[in-house]
Order: sequence, then structure tokens, then C-alpha cells
Amino acid sequence: MKNIRLVLLAITLLAGCTTTPPSRFYVLTPQASSAGASAHSDLVVGIGPVRLVAYLERPQIVARDSANQLRVEEFDRWGGTLETSIAWVMAENLSRALGTDAVVTFPWERAVIPKYQVAIDIRRFDPTPDNQVWLNAQWRILGDEGRTLFAIEKSEMNEPVQGSGYAAQVAAQSRLLARLSDEIATRIGQFRPNK
Repeated sequence: MKNIRLVLLAITLLAGCTTTPPSRFYVLTPQASSAGASAHSDLVVGIGPVRLVAYLERPQIVARDSANQLRVEEFDRWGGTLETSIAWVMAENLSRALGTDAVVTFPWERAVIPKYQVAIDIRRFDPTPDNQVWLNAQWRILGDEGRTLFAIEKSEMNEPVQGSGYAAQVAAQSRLLARLSDEIATRIGQFRPNK
């Protein structure tokens, strides 16, 4: 009986010595716009809803090992939901590109009525083994509280990862969102003559 207790004590002590690697958390960041914006103090834009393809709806960062194989990184995670992060970054990018502080994210208060609503479906947003990050998104510009369709577009683009590791990957993803924001801002600008 004494030997069994010693073995159990040894197992307990060994279990206490093993540690799980710490998780690392990443966030997307807004980027300076390449579009020259004139100020539109009366322009209200709503971002959302943003919908993600199912494989991205998780806290872990997802990478692509091949065309048909994904890798989920257990200890490299988003610092919040990816859907919400994309919406906030797109809102900030569009605010800069359109020259308005009145860019809100879905769902917005009932008192807020955006002139333009940008709904986004993200169909791909991951890196490949050749150090490229790909973004495939369909987006719609709506008006009249979602009852009018101004435009429906599809954007497919890639961005090189500059460096190694997930911080470099997330930086490339942030640059892709800036490029997508500039495309959307340009399209909105076609509906609004400069004042």
C-alpha cells in the first residue's frame, strides 16, 4: 500500500511539472488609406453584417497547408472574434478613406440611419505555404435601410507575408483589409459627387 501511495505521489508531482505553452493573441490593425478623401461630415456609413466562411469562425488562427487542407493553430489565437475585428478595422479604414467619422458597425442604434450599408461575406482569409495571404470576399453596398442595392462586387486579392510567424501573417491580413476598404470607398465615391 505504501508503494502505491509513493507511485501516486510521484505521478502527481510529475503532472505538476508539465506545462502547456502559453497562447499568443493577435489583432488586426487599421491602415492608412491610399485613397485621397475629401471630408464628408454628413456621410454616415454602416459596416456589416460581416459573415465568415465556417472554417474561420473559431478563436484559433487558421492556415492553409494545401488547396484542400487546413491547419488550426491551437496556441495562436485571435484577440477577440475575427468577425468583430474585421468589422472594426473596416470601419476605421473606411472612416479614413471617406473622410467621415460617422462609420458605425452592425448592429447600430435605431437612431442611426446609414446612407450606405456595406455587408461583407468573407469566403477566404488565410495564408498559403508560399507566404501569401489570400482574401476572397463578396460585398454589397445597400441603401434605404437595406432595401436598395447600389452595388454587389467580388474582391479576390493576395498579399505577401513580410517576415515569419503569425504576427507577420496578421500584418499582411491587415493590409488586405486596407486594400478592400479602398475598393469599397472608391465604389461609394462613385455614388457621391465631391462637394
